[in-house]
Amino acid sequence: MKALTILSTLIITITSCNCQKKATETALTSQSETREETISTKEETMTTSQTMPVLIYESMTRGYFKKIEIQGSSISIQNAREEKPTVATISKSDREALEKACKEVNPKDLSTFKDPTQARFYDGAPITNLKMKEGDTMYSTSDFDGGTPPVEIEKVVNLILKIAEKAEK
Repeated sequence: MKALTILSTLIITITSCNCQKKATETALTSQSETREETISTKEETMTTSQTMPVLIYESMTRGYFKKIEIQGSSISIQNAREEKPTVATISKSDREALEKACKEVNPKDLSTFKDPTQARFYDGAPITNLKMKEGDTMYSTSDFDGGTPPVEIEKVVNLILKIAEKAEK
């Protein structure tokens, strides 16, 4: 009886080790495939977004939230804090217009732009800001009223909103 118990324990141990080995190999294979996909996606993003920074537009009040992120030739739009963003592709003409508008703005100067109105202080407008990310560096405007951005970034903000409106249709 002892021999039978030892033999069955040995068989179970060997079998379970073999299953773990197969599971580990499968996990490693899927991880390497995911890593390869990520690398190729990053390479594509680097080639498409070298001329334009990543743009992040956020506007919010107590009952309103909108976040638009443009990276390369894709746009993601989130209309509620808990909502998953919807992703769409930007047309070539819109992307070129946005690139041209971005070239007119020095990201390092974003924090110095003066807001034209202060309606957000009494809930008269959403609190809004624009961020530009170049490489690992993030540049951000000070908060401004939604609908009335600083003059220096007005063209960029209006293009972002126009592109987002098209993408949501």
